[in-house]
This record gives sequence, structure tokens and C-alpha cells, in this order.
Amino acid sequence: MHRFIWDLRYPGPWQSKARPEGPNGPVAVPGNYSVRLTSGSFNSIVPLTVTEDPRVTKSGVTTADLREQFEHNMKVRDLVSDVNRAVARVRAAQRSGLSSDKLAKVNEIASHLITPSIRYSKPELQTHITYLYSVTTATDQKIGRDVIDRYNVLRKELDARIAEANLMIPEK
Repeated sequence: MHRFIWDLRYPGPWQSKARPEGPNGPVAVPGNYSVRLTSGSFNSIVPLTVTEDPRVTKSGVTTADLREQFEHNMKVRDLVSDVNRAVARVRAAQRSGLSSDKLAKVNEIASHLITPSIRYSKPELQTHITYLYSVTTATDQKIGRDVIDRYNVLRKELDARIAEANLMIPEK
């Protein structure tokens, strides 16, 4: 007999080519799900119901709030994936032997994406995005206007940095 445990989390953000799905993905919303087990020609589907934690509902958080949180967390998870891919692409370009002109431009893009590994350095875009992700994935809560606004600001900034990278770094 084997036991499989679902921690109610979806896959986390992309981390690397070797590890495309990270841990700590968004938590599933209460509702009805199906579990499918397939082994050879055997196939079984069993219903599963995820219910609200009574401590959460007691605090005033509704299923609609949790659904909104889930949708927000999925968008931010994708934002984290996008920034991680951009950072991987920039780092690969830095190692690829670019001309000094192009390398200087790629290093400029990197300086806005990647927080230097110097103690007390200014956090850059990747750090801001991963922090935003941690803000609402750690607890069941209503999504505040501030995190939605912050997501929009960071999404716009990342899109601009990716557009810059697209001009300098060929897609592979």
C-alpha cells in the first residue's frame, strides 16, 4: 500500500531548467476536486472535497476572498517565474562571450533585475517580486488593494526589463 499526500498547493514558480516547478505554490481554494490514479490500464477517479478552515472563516475570510487570493497568487507566481527566467537568461548572456558593448548593456539590465550579493545592498526587481509573492502565500487572507497595485507596478517594470533584454539577448 502506498500513501500520497497533497499539501493543497499548486506547483510553485519556475526556478530553473533543471527545476521547472518550485515548492510553495498557491494553496487550493475550498471546493470539489477529483483525484485520478492511473497505473497501467487501471484508472480510478475519486472525488475530494476541500473545506474551509473554521478558524479562517471565523476571522471573516470568505471562500470568495480565498478564490480572489488564489487568483492573485497564481498571477504573482507567474510573475516570479517570469523574473526567474529573465534572470537566468541575463546570467547566461553574461557568460556567453558578448562584445564589450553588448555585455555592458546586459550588465545594466542585470543591475535592475538582480540584487547584488553584498550585505545590505539595495533590493532589485527579483527581490521585490519574490517578496510580493511571500506576502499573500503565507496565510489565508483578503487581498489588499496595496498588493494588487504593487503587482501592477512590478509587472509593468518587469515587462519593460524583458523588452530591453529581448533587444540585447537572442531567444534560445
